[in-house]
Amino acid sequence: MPLALRPASEDDLSDLEPLTPSRSKSGKDKARDKLERERTKGQPGSSAGSEKKRAIVWHPEEEAKKIAKALNHHKADPDPVIDILPALTHDQTWLLRKEYRKQVKIQGKGISLPKHLKMKLTGNFGKAAYVTALGRFESEGYWANFFYQSHGSRRELLIESLMGRTNGEIRMIKDEFKDKRYGDDLEKCLTKELKMDKFRSAVLMVLEERRQEEQDAYPAEYVDRDVETLYRSLTARQGGESAMLEIVVKRSDAHLRRVLDGYERAHGENFARAALKKSNNLVGEVIAHILNGVINKPVRDAMLLNHAIHDVAAKNKDDDLRYELLMSRLVRVHWDKPHLERVKRAYAEKFRKQLKDDIEDATKGDFREFMAELVETK
Repeated sequence: MPLALRPASEDDLSDLEPLTPSRSKSGKDKARDKLERERTKGQPGSSAGSEKKRAIVWHPEEEAKKIAKALNHHKADPDPVIDILPALTHDQTWLLRKEYRKQVKIQGKGISLPKHLKMKLTGNFGKAAYVTALGRFESEGYWANFFYQSHGSRRELLIESLMGRTNGEIRMIKDEFKDKRYGDDLEKCLTKELKMDKFRSAVLMVLEERRQEEQDAYPAEYVDRDVETLYRSLTARQGGESAMLEIVVKRSDAHLRRVLDGYERAHGENFARAALKKSNNLVGEVIAHILNGVINKPVRDAMLLNHAIHDVAAKNKDDDLRYELLMSRLVRVHWDKPHLERVKRAYAEKFRKQLKDDIEDATKGDFREFMAELVETK
């Protein structure tokens, strides 16, 4: 299993904290608003007062003008892009894109901000700016189908963009997916591009949007049934992976915590470790990614970032994918500032270094400056 998804050793799993006991009726905007409310409910800095204050002092018209001016040169000025894009929330990014299309026109037609960035900026910095400008959900669709366009043998980007998501997040990723070859249909794209195997079945299962919702608590007998199904799957001489995927992919995080706790009490072993031993393949990668997030998402994401950073530092002239893993992981966590703070704390506790310092040591130039700004949570 690739290092980026598999813990460096079983000790890494033990470092994770112990376990403790409808589609929108009025379109994408309402679905996005509802998802954002659910995501920020009860989180630090998510009060109505703080959001209102931030909205008053931020002006998308001025920011759009600054970026347009920066790009309107033979050699684009990177500073405004670095200063503006990483600090924006998902909703602010959408407002900026809307304003940019109104202000900037080529042959009389408004141009999208991500496309303009892609035209004018180059290298890893240009790609990072482009993906960030896509926003929280369209960027995940970009990574979900990136593997077949450039790196068919590397599935981390696909796994991390889709696995462990809520139904609402999957819905938004599907709604904002762009690929004209497949009529902007993510399900059609992955059905065609993935070979017929259990990994493909797991991906399509996610896209069905039938995962248990976090607020839906199943009775205790469901937990016991899942525990025994997982045990039979692990102890079977052959097969068992499909049954494991059915549970791990379709159950909520809260339910899976109860199952993992019940499994350890009933059978005296950690199911996540046992599953990795049985399935040292793509199925194992899917299970590891989801369950590591269930156990401790900040630690999981800190480990993923650390692996990507060290890959870039060690092989930064050999493989562009090293950069893509880093930028995909960092752009992903930066949308949720409270979660990013938890990731930074977990990173410092586990690796005894600051995330921003490691990123700056491993990268260079405008790319380094942009990545460093993504880590900021002010």
